[in-house]
Amino acid sequence: MSNLEIRRLDLSDAEAFMDYIHNWSTDTSPFKIDAVKTYAEVNLDNFAEYVEKIRKEEISAEKPDWSTATKYFAFVNGQIAGEISCRWQIEKGILLEWGGHIGYGVAPDFRGHHIAEKMVNFALPKYQKRLISQVMISADKGNVASRKTIEANGGILENTVEIDGDEICRYWINLEKSME
Repeated sequence: MSNLEIRRLDLSDAEAFMDYIHNWSTDTSPFKIDAVKTYAEVNLDNFAEYVEKIRKEEISAEKPDWSTATKYFAFVNGQIAGEISCRWQIEKGILLEWGGHIGYGVAPDFRGHHIAEKMVNFALPKYQKRLISQVMISADKGNVASRKTIEANGGILENTVEIDGDEICRYWINLEKSME
């Protein structure tokens, strides 16, 4: 997909962000992120506060068992197509068990264009810069598209765990070779 830009949000992205939330509201996939619920409190009037909140999460986690994280958004021709969250402390909370270093989602209107694959590829060097040599990413066993995204970025399936009745595939991407 041409004109793909992956970056952090800034204050000029308010309208695009509202459209992004609306795009998620049309999702019927069983593997969707619940962006409507996640972003329920965000509106044009408090968008600046939301941007400030996610910037603070880069430095200090909101809760003790949460990781600090940097959130990036994929833009296509000025529209937000997806997001990727880079979590830096995998030992926090559920991340090592099944949450992983990376979480991502692509809005319904933009699926099928390898945007998730490109977002993961964008994120991996961020871990290398922090000297993190292995990155864990998980996906629902039935989410073939997400599993292919992880595998396309070098993910090796370690195992499958059951969480609340769902089978979650745990993958590791070894970054050591490219760090040498």
